Amino acid sequence: MRHLALPIIAALMLPACASGSQNDSQYSAMGQNAMSMASGAANQTREGLASAASAPLDDFNLRRREIPQLVAKLSSPYGPQSEMNCAGIAMDVAELDAVLGADWDSGAPDERLASEVLADEASNAALDTVRSVSTGWIPFRGLVRQATGAESHEKKYNQAFKIGAQRRAYLKGYGQALGCPLPAQPDFKALEQLK
Repeated sequence: MRHLALPIIAALMLPACASGSQNDSQYSAMGQNAMSMASGAANQTREGLASAASAPLDDFNLRRREIPQLVAKLSSPYGPQSEMNCAGIAMDVAELDAVLGADWDSGAPDERLASEVLADEASNAALDTVRSVSTGWIPFRGLVRQATGAESHEKKYNQAFKIGAQRRAYLKGYGQALGCPLPAQPDFKALEQLK
């Protein structure tokens, strides 16, 4: 939990380090922003604590992340599964977006405040520490994961998402070749804005 405390303390001290020429309302806003970040980090950590502490259940294959049906049924990212037309490609891309999350060309920037991003990072650091401590006691953890099938399931899970992402890229490339409108092809304007 010390890893969580350091970013929070640093964030709380930011208003004290501000220049003397700023007025009291700016100090107040910075203090509120720091308090918001600390509160957000604490809430996220509290919500993820049970999952991080019970990480050994994953190692013993007593708990599994389910592979979404859409990507589980994909054996290859290539080739038409049905007739390929612009409407079908757009529908397939939308379904894959719902499972995989936004693609690189979504053009949706992270509009969160810097304090919210810092809160996420602080929370993730704390939860990673808890997860590491909770699984660190397992002797020969790699062998345990292999013997219980947890490692095999994790590989299948990651492979399914990888094939899903490749399928979405293939579909968009095929849609581009057909001259389809967005979202059935890459949005190059959105990609340019990311640079």
